[in-house]
Amino acid sequence: MEWVRLEIIVPAILIILYYLYYRKFRFYLIAEKAQPNVLRHKLARGTPPPSYPNGWYRLCRSAELKIGQVEEIKFAGRHIAYYRGTDKVVYAVAAYCPHMGANLGIGGQVKFKSCIECPFHGWAFDGKSGLCVNSEKLDPKIVSTYCYNNIEKMDPNKKGEYLQKIEEGEIKIKTYLVKELRGIVYIWLHCLEAKPWYEPVSEQSDHLQLRGESVNFVNCHIQEIPENGADARHFDYIHSSVNDYIPTWIVSFKWTMKSLPANDPDFFKKMEHSKEKVRKYQKNLFDQYLSNKELRQYMNVLCLDAYLVFFNKWKFNVIWATGFQMGPATVALYVLSDVFEALYKQAIQPVERFNLKVFHTLYTTSSLPYWASAYILGGELRQVIADVSLWNNKIFTEKVAYNLKGDADPLLLKWRQWDPENLKKVQMLQNGEYEFNKLKMLQQEQLFIVLIVLVIIAIIIAHLITKCQGREKEQQVKDRLRKKFIKNNIETLNDMNEEEALLLQETFKNTLENSKQGKIAKYDARMQKIQEIRQKTVKFILTHE
Repeated sequence: MEWVRLEIIVPAILIILYYLYYRKFRFYLIAEKAQPNVLRHKLARGTPPPSYPNGWYRLCRSAELKIGQVEEIKFAGRHIAYYRGTDKVVYAVAAYCPHMGANLGIGGQVKFKSCIECPFHGWAFDGKSGLCVNSEKLDPKIVSTYCYNNIEKMDPNKKGEYLQKIEEGEIKIKTYLVKELRGIVYIWLHCLEAKPWYEPVSEQSDHLQLRGESVNFVNCHIQEIPENGADARHFDYIHSSVNDYIPTWIVSFKWTMKSLPANDPDFFKKMEHSKEKVRKYQKNLFDQYLSNKELRQYMNVLCLDAYLVFFNKWKFNVIWATGFQMGPATVALYVLSDVFEALYKQAIQPVERFNLKVFHTLYTTSSLPYWASAYILGGELRQVIADVSLWNNKIFTEKVAYNLKGDADPLLLKWRQWDPENLKKVQMLQNGEYEFNKLKMLQQEQLFIVLIVLVIIAIIIAHLITKCQGREKEQQVKDRLRKKFIKNNIETLNDMNEEEALLLQETFKNTLENSKQGKIAKYDARMQKIQEIRQKTVKFILTHE
């Protein structure tokens, strides 16, 4: 009986232990508690570029949002409510209800398949159009919109009303474009509400399995995190230690890397690896990510080799990594080794200026034990924390000194030359401390158009004034020439016959035409001809008498 009990108890204990192990390490989550450094991110941080580049950003993991679930997030200085409708589609809208300002993401519910219902008074907004609707037919609610006459001083208008009616009709809230790819929900942000010019890349890596994720809060500019991948020299100083217990003189990491924009003319030649195995692996990745030539301008690629060095003498190549930065906030890093294959997906969520939430999601081959993938994620997190301690306490310098004689700083310079050029093509929002104010943008555009019209009118008026002044000067010149001409020929005018008068008139006309070209005609030849005609006339008269 005792043996029977033992045969039952031991397997039961093993099953329970495996269940606990499976539950703990099947998806290993290491999330830093949200402790925003309020003072730090408001201190002077140098002169950085704009904080919120336009592009695709991670919103959440698909598994985190069940059907009918509503969430709220502070994202790029604004509040966004997002939810999964009963039609299984994810929607994202501006969080605040235009009725009384309630937050739709806190207490709101899914209604009419694609709508979110305000928890305050039950107003429903369609996630596709943003329209306030009455029923499942999505028929619009007609409302009256009022605005304070002067909310700061609380002054009434001429009618004695503190709130005055400005319009009546349909009402909308802002909606955001959302896409769901391979277990990640992405949201498109653009300061001018332009449509996406590129799509998030869907990794063709079905053989890799989701294993875990780390979450960190960082106080720095968003550019500095992906830039880390192009900084070859910092690996030797920040990422050389294997763990906290083994000194680096016994065993350490050594790194070699290449970094290049994907649209470089000699990209494939410069990034070619010396090992055949790695070349084949990279070719599959390049075919996947770089097949669309139009998207290459938005990508930067890095190739990283890691070595284990023992006693600063013997080194062994342990992993080969290939990373793709896509847009401002997404990096996919593929890791290949003789034992396993993995994918790290880095995603950055800008909460507000210098306040970022950074995700590192790990996918590995299914044959890798759960404890091993958890250990790998922990090791990766250790390297990230080493970077975070620097990011949180540095500034963004406008003037940057580079040692271009070495092999590391040229890569950094090339990356910074690429990144602003990339982001210049995608206009950036200078600050997002408020929700997009479309009306303000329209007013600015209208003001710009008015200024252009005024400039054109001013140019036309100046041209007309100049033309009038020119005509006046021209008339003055004509008058002076006429007086001079008459003065020089006054003696001959009284006894001049008809032919002589016509010739004199033609001479005066030609003189005026020549004066327009800045030339004053000479009258001597003409006057001599007139004298000859007069002599012939006199001779003719005497002969016939």
